[in-house]
Amino acid sequence: MVQSSIVVPTTSQKRTNDEEASNTQSPEEIKRPRIQESEAGQKRNKRLFGALLGTLNKFKDETEKNSEIDKKRQAINEKLHEKLERERAQLQESLRERREEKMRQAEEKLEKEKQLWQEKKERSRLQQEELLANFLKTTTQPALYYLPQKLTDSMQSKINQQKEQASGAKRNFDGENCNDDPLTDNEEERKENEKAKETERDVNDRRFSEYESDGEEKEIRASKDTSDKVDQEATAKE
Repeated sequence: MVQSSIVVPTTSQKRTNDEEASNTQSPEEIKRPRIQESEAGQKRNKRLFGALLGTLNKFKDETEKNSEIDKKRQAINEKLHEKLERERAQLQESLRERREEKMRQAEEKLEKEKQLWQEKKERSRLQQEELLANFLKTTTQPALYYLPQKLTDSMQSKINQQKEQASGAKRNFDGENCNDDPLTDNEEERKENEKAKETERDVNDRRFSEYESDGEEKEIRASKDTSDKVDQEATAKE
């Protein structure tokens, strides 16, 4: 029978012995010596602690008060901003309507001027036809107008018929367009009214432009006045 044995190294055995020795030893607790304070020191500490608490409470109260003032200021600024936005939207809508009205009036004016020009052209043609009705014309093209020194009965009848037709056509035209005569008194009055309306629209456009340029400045000024008012109310409550 072969006997076996385990050989433990010296360093390992020494380390094991040290660990066992350290485990068996209980470490001593190092206690901090209690400092004996005097009565004056205790009072001073209490006074400093009370002052610190007072400062913290004061800071807390001021923070809550400032937060409430900021909330009021923000609410008023929001209302003011909404009001300015509504006014700006109304002015923009009014400006858009004025531009559309101006374009409509310009189109109407252009159409009326075109109509008056057509009427003037037609009136000139009828006047010319009325004058040419005193002459005879050839059947060839272009027609040539002539007046014999001595007229036959058929020639005179032809001329009379032409004059009657030309006069009738002119009378009918004048009857249909008598209200649109550009030389009537109402035309001058209409032009004056249009000029006055144009001046008013230009003034409104300038006012809107001034509002657009000064809108931001007015909003800032109103916001500042509102903030001052809120601060005054907070000071009065104190």
